[in-house]
Amino acid sequence: MLSTYSYSALNTFRTCPRKFKFQYVEKLDVPKRVTADTYLGNAVHRTLARLYQLGSDGIVWPLEDTILFYRDEWEKLDRKTITLIDEYHTVDDYIRLGEEMLARYYERYQPFDEGTLLGTELRLRLSLPDTPFKFTAIIDRLWKRDDGVVEIRDYKTGRRLAKPHEEAFLYQMGLYQLAVQENYPQFEKIELAQHFLRMDEVVSYRMRLDELEELTEDIRVTVVEAIEAERLDEFPPKESPLCHYCAYSSLCPAKRHQLTLEEAKRQSVDSGRTPEEEAYELATRFIEVDRNKKQLEAEHKVLKSELIETARVMDVTKIVGENGDIRVTFDPKEEFVTKTKAPGEFAELSHLARQLDLDEYFVLDGKALMKDVYRKRRLDEEELVKLKEFVVEAEHPRVTAKLKQERESGED
Repeated sequence: MLSTYSYSALNTFRTCPRKFKFQYVEKLDVPKRVTADTYLGNAVHRTLARLYQLGSDGIVWPLEDTILFYRDEWEKLDRKTITLIDEYHTVDDYIRLGEEMLARYYERYQPFDEGTLLGTELRLRLSLPDTPFKFTAIIDRLWKRDDGVVEIRDYKTGRRLAKPHEEAFLYQMGLYQLAVQENYPQFEKIELAQHFLRMDEVVSYRMRLDELEELTEDIRVTVVEAIEAERLDEFPPKESPLCHYCAYSSLCPAKRHQLTLEEAKRQSVDSGRTPEEEAYELATRFIEVDRNKKQLEAEHKVLKSELIETARVMDVTKIVGENGDIRVTFDPKEEFVTKTKAPGEFAELSHLARQLDLDEYFVLDGKALMKDVYRKRRLDEEELVKLKEFVVEAEHPRVTAKLKQERESGED
């Protein structure tokens, strides 16, 4: 179990639990892949931090020196180790993009002495309220504006403009606000801001108390899920376009077969069928059978519906076919409302049944109890211990087919 969490760690767990295991649990030492997008952000962040550190001391760093500092940041890294998103972008393109962002920012915000600087690249530690969990937050720039509002500003160099009510914005910036509030309780007015340098746009928001409370519970649940995942060794991989940049691809169970199969094809060694090739053929056969099964099930459902309607219109209970008969019966019977079709009425029925001491006719939803209560630790420890006596570990294999077109479209 991690002793200290961060937004980056929790975001990794939510994005891909298996990568979280590789990086934060097993802490595997693998060659790190540095993407051009990531390093662009790092270089720009360090440059802006330097600008504001000097500006708070009344020193205006010339733009030429600022750009030289930024370029030197790129020289610290071997270009051959940088991963590019496509064949159309080069490292020089990313360096140029950063220079343009910095020059535009410089012209707008010089001499960088607005308000009172409270910190750049500020590392804060916090305890998540009402939990034993510890966190670290690194804030790009914390400053007090002339209107008395303390602003937490985060710089973004990506292509997408966020919205203040999006989960990603609230999750990251809300965690930063919790850190500032714990370390500086004297700050009463706090505003969150993400500055998107490519578009020169600032997205600002002030979180309400109920939103912070909801966020705290959401973060608590995520940490509990990470702890439970480690206890059960349950870290399923989640494939996405981000897999292309992952340093753990060769170790990932979702990627390993494809990589070993491609390597075997490159070597072209005639040594009989390999286990990788046998697995490939097995998957191919399964997908074909699964596709036919789904088509038959869909056709069966349509035909069944048409037969029922035909029997109703013809007022018959048997329809004769070339190779057999189809019997269709309409048996009226009483039944209670269901939770799926009528949730409101079902809730009233549940309340009435309990008033009539008919609790024994309620079916316990063990899956919901495990997912929503036990795994999220929503009871006190004594109650959880009582429930644990009835918890068993069981393997539930799932085999899901994804057609090649679906797989490729998901990786674009």
